[in-house]
Amino acid sequence: MTNSLPFLILVILSLMVLGFLMMTNRDKAGKIVVFWLFISGLAYVFEFLIFILGGSYEYDPAILSNRYNDSVLGSISSQAFSVPISLTLIAVKRLKFGWILLIIAFFYFIESWFVSVGIYEHFWWRSIYTSIFLLLGAYLSKRWWMRMADPGMEKVHFITLYFSLSVLTLSISWILSPLLDLYRIPMHLFSDEMRNSITGNSIYSWVCNYLYTLTIYYRPNHTGAFWITLLILMSLDYGLIHFNFLAVRGIGGFFTLPLFHMAMLLLGKKLFTWYVHPLKKTAEH
Repeated sequence: MTNSLPFLILVILSLMVLGFLMMTNRDKAGKIVVFWLFISGLAYVFEFLIFILGGSYEYDPAILSNRYNDSVLGSISSQAFSVPISLTLIAVKRLKFGWILLIIAFFYFIESWFVSVGIYEHFWWRSIYTSIFLLLGAYLSKRWWMRMADPGMEKVHFITLYFSLSVLTLSISWILSPLLDLYRIPMHLFSDEMRNSITGNSIYSWVCNYLYTLTIYYRPNHTGAFWITLLILMSLDYGLIHFNFLAVRGIGGFFTLPLFHMAMLLLGKKLFTWYVHPLKKTAEH
């Protein structure tokens, strides 16, 4: 058995669960996707703190040549798919406590098995910690899902849009920067160069994502706001390059960031259409 197979199976099973949820709740399919991405966005913050900064554990799917990027890819299989989709299932189907405990027990078994076969290694992290955070996540996910139905909760909807878009921003920027090396945010916090690159890129992506979300949420159909935001982002990039906080590689890297910003603004607008726009129309009536 190759290292990558268990990770791939978990991702496929998770996507099957997501597909089932969307098919059985067609009227809420867009909202379900946004909620899944929202939970993934929160999971990325959690992973950044304990995995990137804290050095809690290491994955070994043996897919990418760079060991740290390979570990990040393993992390994505968990934090972008299996964990958030399970929490989405719990929230949408309003699963009872017994079912929640069964799902947590399943994750405990899978994590322990991953450790035993050597494709996942704990440093200071323990499987029981995962169980505790999953239990807390299940409770908070159910409450947040219910709050998302209220058109008047503007802060809830803004935060939901921010984190749902952030998982796309971070994932795509990881491909562009640490994987393809089209640009880089130089940092010197750790001995591992790739770990430094991912740390800087994550912070940069969250800042950009806030500007995307502001424009999309408050001026979704305003063409001028789109171009002004893009100009602000390009000016920010120029300033970072000028003060040596951002490095781009060649002509390809020079065009990468403006195109990236445009793509994220358009993707965010799509999420807005699926989730926030219908709520605003409901509030108006």
